[in-house]
Parts: sequence; structure tokens; C-alpha cells
Amino acid sequence: MKNFSKVLSMFLSISMIILMIVGCSTKSSEPKETNSSKEQASEDNNSKATADKKKGGSITMMASQNWIKDIDRTLFKKFQDETGIEVKVLLTPDNGYETLLGTSLSGGSNAVDMFMFSAGSPMVSAGIPEVALDLSDEEWVSRLEPWAVAANTYKNTLYGFSTWGIDFEGVLYNKSYFDENKLEVPKTWDQFMELLDTIKGLGKIPLYESINGVWHTQSWIYAMTPVMFEEDPDFIGKLNQTADNKFASSEKLKLGLSQLYELLNAKEDGKPKYYTNDGQSEDWFGSYPSMVNRDTVMMFTYSAYVSELKQKESTDEWGMFPLPIAGNTKGISNGGGISKYINKNSKNIDLCKELLEFLSREDNLEEYYGARSDLVSASFMGVNSVKPTDATNEIIELSGGADVPVMMMRDILYWDPDMYKYLQGFAEGTTTVDEFITNIDNYRATLFEASEN
Repeated sequence: MKNFSKVLSMFLSISMIILMIVGCSTKSSEPKETNSSKEQASEDNNSKATADKKKGGSITMMASQNWIKDIDRTLFKKFQDETGIEVKVLLTPDNGYETLLGTSLSGGSNAVDMFMFSAGSPMVSAGIPEVALDLSDEEWVSRLEPWAVAANTYKNTLYGFSTWGIDFEGVLYNKSYFDENKLEVPKTWDQFMELLDTIKGLGKIPLYESINGVWHTQSWIYAMTPVMFEEDPDFIGKLNQTADNKFASSEKLKLGLSQLYELLNAKEDGKPKYYTNDGQSEDWFGSYPSMVNRDTVMMFTYSAYVSELKQKESTDEWGMFPLPIAGNTKGISNGGGISKYINKNSKNIDLCKELLEFLSREDNLEEYYGARSDLVSASFMGVNSVKPTDATNEIIELSGGADVPVMMMRDILYWDPDMYKYLQGFAEGTTTVDEFITNIDNYRATLFEASEN
């Protein structure tokens, strides 16, 4: 794959990757034959009868460590029980995933049969269409929501299978704590900073921020998507057209980055003033006890996170408001999350297609979404087991409706994966706003040149 081998070779060293196989079993046994397929027909009219004989074999799927949930393993085991086909999942740390994936798929390799990756523009930027199988003619495509079709399609060809959903992002806050202390939702950046100082004065850390995480820290950047659209409705189209069109032309971005510098660089006793500890050691999983135990009061995240907190036995009520950065008044849509793709060079394409067909069955979709409390919508039509949280409803109300922009990283080609490092530079005082913008524009220029060659 031309773009993967050129683009992703510039990312993190492969030596950082920890590889785990967490499939349904580490041992494979000779699958047994069965003649009971007629009795095992699903009660669901849309499902298919189990085959007379289990096919056996295995599928290797690569994913980042946070993308495979317990329900995925449950369904993979169910799939193996029905078909004899084992799904072996290779997991890597978030910050190293793209590097190993690019290596695994380059040069026509069939080292993995399937892999997971973001839909939308990141799919295009990384060159996924060059290595993924065309799934346009699969039966389940007709049952996808229109947004899911659009997010997984490039040049009229659908490549991705999505079971994630659209969610909305903003500042999650402990509504119970706010009520107890008569705190109000801020509408401007000055009010937001005053709120942080007030919470600090009450003896709490205002924000949980895993600033070392590549995927989470960039949230503070794409939160500016609505105001950048207001500034220039075609800014994404212009950025995708040529490297000569630059982020540097956006005054809203400069203003927002200046405000972020103020937030992240503020110190008290040599430590970050407004967010967790040293700003380097936290990871995503640490957010749950921090929020449940009220060590921290707010976090920029997705609205379905409330359901995850409830599962962690949080008894507080939670709400969500738009981050008022650079004059912003709206939340953002995540555009649909992560999809599954089939490596077009796989020797097990038929088995992979069978897995996707299995996962798209109505009974399995209901089971999947019933377990995925971190999702507030479904990519397939007619799913009954998914529902929004109170935070979902509040961010939609405060945004003036659900028609909010998709986070810009989903649509902008060549989104710099090192933004979290530049934000760490803000925290440490080693990176300026101008350097941040120069870095991301230079990254885009390098990848535009690579794609042309």
C-alpha cells in the first residue's frame, strides 16, 4: 500500500509495540462436524441457519487496545461455536497502533486478515482504500444508516464495516457537584477559566486530562471545529485541496490555541494548576476512579461516557456543555468512530465476510448494542437496544440541536498524530502557538508530497 508504507513509517518505533493475542482461545482444536443446522436456525427471520459442517480455520484481526470490548469477545466466541472459525485479535497500545498496522499491511502482506481503523478522512489519509477489500455488494450494506455508509465510502466504494455509532463531545461535568456548590455552566472562555479557579478553591482538581494520550489530547483542538466553520465554511475543503492552504490562515485556531496554552501552562507549586497531577502519567483508564471518586469534576469526552461511569458505580448525575473555546457555543459529533476492514490480500476473505455477516445479524446487533453502553446511537437501522444519556440530551440542547459539525480530524487529510506532543509542549512551556501551527502545516506538506510521489 503506497501511502501506508510512506506515511506510517514516519510514526513511532515498532519496538514500542506490545503485542497480545486475546482471541477466543490461544489453542485451536480440530472442529467437529455437525448435521444439526436445521434445528439451529435462528428465531430471527433475518438470520441464517447454521451450516451442516463447521468450516474451521481462523481469522487474525488487528486492533488498538481500547477498540475491542468484552461484547466483541463474546460474539467472536459465539461465532466460533457456530462456525468453528476462531477470531484471533492482535492488540497494540494506542500510540503505536498505526505504525505496526502500516508495517503489517505494506507490500501486499497478508499477515493480518482484518484490521480496525477510523472511518472518514483518516481512512483516506492512511491509504486504507489501497489495501482494503471492496464491501459495497455485501447484503448488510443496505441496512446501514446513511451516515455510516458515507463515513466508510471513498470514491463510491464502501470499505468499512461499522458497529459503532455517532456520539457528541464536549465538557462532561459532575452535575450533582455543580448543584451542591451552586456552580453554573460557562458560556465564555473567561467564565470557563473562572469556573476552574472556583473549583480549585473548593479543593478539587477541575479537569481530568490524559495529556500523554494521542487520541484524547487532540480533543481540545477539534473542539474548535464549529467556530472554524463559522470563520470559513469551506476551510476543510481548502485544506484538503493543497498544502498551500494552511491552518495558519485561521484566526480562530490561533485564538483557541492561545487559550489552550493559558490553560495547560498554568502552574501551582510547580504542577499543572487545572488538571490532574503532573500531566504525563495519566491514561484514559485512570479517568474512571478519578471522576467517580470526585477527585476531578470535569473532563472533555463523549456523552456516552456517563453510562461507563454508572457501570463504575457512580451515583452522581452528569451533564455536558460545549467547550467555549474561541467563542464556540456548540458540541461536536464524532462522525461514527472505528470500523472493521478486510485486507484484500488475505487468504481468508470468505471467512472474514462470514464474520461480518454474522455480526450484522439482527440478534447479534441487539446483543452488541445492549452491551455497548458507551454508544448512544447505532450504525445499523432499526436497533432497539441503544439509547442516549442525559449528557447526550444536554449537549444537543445547549448546541441548538443535533445538527453539529463532525470533528474536523474526521474530514481533514493528513491530520498530525503528534498534536498531543505539541500540547505537552504547551504544558512544559517548550512549544509556542506559532510553532504548533507550523508543525501541523509542515506535517501536511510532507504527506501531500509523499502522496504525489
